[in-house]
Amino acid sequence: MISTNSTAVTITADVTNWPTSARTELLELIDRLSVQAVNGPTLTHADDSDDYEPSGWNGEAFDEIYGKLLSYPAQAAVILRAISSGTGFVSRDDVYELAKYEQGRSLKGFTRPIRRLTQQLIDKGILEEEVDELLETAYDQSVKGYQRALGFRVPMEVVKMAHQWQREGNVRRIAKGRDKTA
Repeated sequence: MISTNSTAVTITADVTNWPTSARTELLELIDRLSVQAVNGPTLTHADDSDDYEPSGWNGEAFDEIYGKLLSYPAQAAVILRAISSGTGFVSRDDVYELAKYEQGRSLKGFTRPIRRLTQQLIDKGILEEEVDELLETAYDQSVKGYQRALGFRVPMEVVKMAHQWQREGNVRRIAKGRDKTA
């Protein structure tokens, strides 16, 4: 059943007899489509195109912050998932799973350790003041006022850097203190 009003469309489907895997797949599809509706289409993988905005991040800065992020395993896991997905996005539900948080827990302050570490890199001169957040909270831009985060985003430039390192066989580069040669 589909019902509409001037600002919303509601779709109701009876999935009672669907197997759990089909219900899960439907929810994941709805999540992806919701994010896409808010943010526009996303890449399914990090390709070689230059269709992204420069973020201000560089290999040295990412190496340093990632080494320190290992003290924050939930945030590190989310950043790695965002990179490995190729889209730079991690949904709210995935954050709960990766961080082993109970559903409904507030994610307020989740990016705080990353912002603090980023500021340290700015203070050291490794990053410029205008650098994008390494992990940015994603909200539904059509909703005004308070809302829960849809998920979190990593700049596409960082995603592409990490994928390039992987293609070069240099995946250890992202861990501080490891082989940093290209």
